[in-house]
Amino acid sequence: MAQAAIFGINSNLDTGGIIDNLISLQRAPITIVEAKRALEDAKLLSFQDLRDRLQTFKGVVNTLNTEARFLATKGEFSNSNATDTNSVISLTTNSQASSGTFSLTVNNLARETKLVSGGFDSVTSSITKGTMNIGVGDNSISITIDDTNNTLDGLRLAINNSGLDVKASFINDGSSTNPVRLAVSGTKSGEDNNVTIGVSNFLFGSGTANLVDFSETQSAQNANFVLDGVAITKSGNVVSDIIEGAIVTLDSTGSGTVTLSSDSDAIKDKVQSYIDGYNELTLHLTSELALESETGETGVLFANFTVQNLQQKLRETISGQITGVTGDFNYLSQIGIRTLSDGTLSIDDGEFSDALAADVDNVSQLFSSSSTATSSAVTFVGFTTNTVPGGYNIRVENGVPQLAASGSTTFTDAVGSGNFFAGAEGTDAEGLNFRIASLSDGEYGTLTLSIGVAQITNRILANLTDASLQGPLEAEIDSATESIKDFDETIIQMEGRIVLFEENLRERFTNLEVILGRLNSQRDAFDQSIAGIQALFSG
Repeated sequence: MAQAAIFGINSNLDTGGIIDNLISLQRAPITIVEAKRALEDAKLLSFQDLRDRLQTFKGVVNTLNTEARFLATKGEFSNSNATDTNSVISLTTNSQASSGTFSLTVNNLARETKLVSGGFDSVTSSITKGTMNIGVGDNSISITIDDTNNTLDGLRLAINNSGLDVKASFINDGSSTNPVRLAVSGTKSGEDNNVTIGVSNFLFGSGTANLVDFSETQSAQNANFVLDGVAITKSGNVVSDIIEGAIVTLDSTGSGTVTLSSDSDAIKDKVQSYIDGYNELTLHLTSELALESETGETGVLFANFTVQNLQQKLRETISGQITGVTGDFNYLSQIGIRTLSDGTLSIDDGEFSDALAADVDNVSQLFSSSSTATSSAVTFVGFTTNTVPGGYNIRVENGVPQLAASGSTTFTDAVGSGNFFAGAEGTDAEGLNFRIASLSDGEYGTLTLSIGVAQITNRILANLTDASLQGPLEAEIDSATESIKDFDETIIQMEGRIVLFEENLRERFTNLEVILGRLNSQRDAFDQSIAGIQALFSG
């Protein structure tokens, strides 16, 4: 401030304005760096947003990228008597269920033991001290009734705290006298979980006497039903091991037919979700890579190789032929899914429904991963991202399994031990895991791996979103982050130089004013001396 006070006082110059203009000129390079930083920051935000979008889409892809996830089966039950509307069973299915029909007759349901005591005046009614013996199936315990628990409520708590599969509660029957009853019920059904209970006291000279009388209102019972002519007994009403992939809940007695069939609606919903996610991502990529010809404006990620490559791979995935499938459908276009002019997808519901009806397994192969083995001795286990889809011939030579791509005569030793092996590293079969029942020399048929568009998409997205893989998108994010850091450091350094430049400039202009002040003083003194001499001579 002290320096600013003398600016222009002797030179009559707009020193402050001159300094500001010179500093503005010095700041021009910083402005360029800041603009570059802003662009890099916009790229970073766009890359991070793209990663989030890809992760969201990957979640959708994972609902149908394997055959077990893609296929859906629904279960229905129809009563033998069309006029009978009671619900005999309820059905839930999972991916292991396959289509089929089964006859079912439910003769009786499983149930638990129920015991009810005689009436008491209230829950606090006293009980004579003694011993409570309680048993559930093969398990039983004895509990002492003493001063700490010799009430009806104390008995209830003792039963509930017994650690057995039993529960006690109160019932009020509304009687004018002794309306409170203690109800004891097993928590598990079936004859093996029958509940017994007794509360007794030893009377001297008379043996034992029951302190609380319980009557059985319902006996434990197993469920009995007949499935396809086979009589079955179960301790519970929820049965998961009689029809593969289905959980059967017995609701009432009756008979009818269980039908498991492909759930076309559920499959359509999964495919539609994939198409919707694909279209949303495609439109976003188009926007980020856009070039407006009239204005020259571009999207934030215009001409970025990673994004362009992603867009191209997705297009190739959708339009390409799926190898290794068994059936007439090899392209998505054959089942009603086509690419529009803007790169998005559309689905013809009629064509897609017809394809599902014709060969749902073939449609599944177009989307998900699946495998087939021509030899019963070979079992597919899994694969990795390095495994190339296709057929692989398997043979055993000198006790070592070998693989060769179909059409090739070059066999390569598999790696592994016991009966589990995988394709060797560096080959197309790398990561193809399988189990072979015998290591006797000979030919063991062909193991074929099919990878559909959803699984291919999943590989692409995993490479971009999995940080551990250090894929190209992570590299772009790291690069942008590092560039922003470098720009920040550069700006700090340049700002520091400008501060020094300004300090030096102000000091120079201050010295100029001081020097001009001294010169002005000398000039004034000289003028006064001349004026005095002139006055002397003129006088």
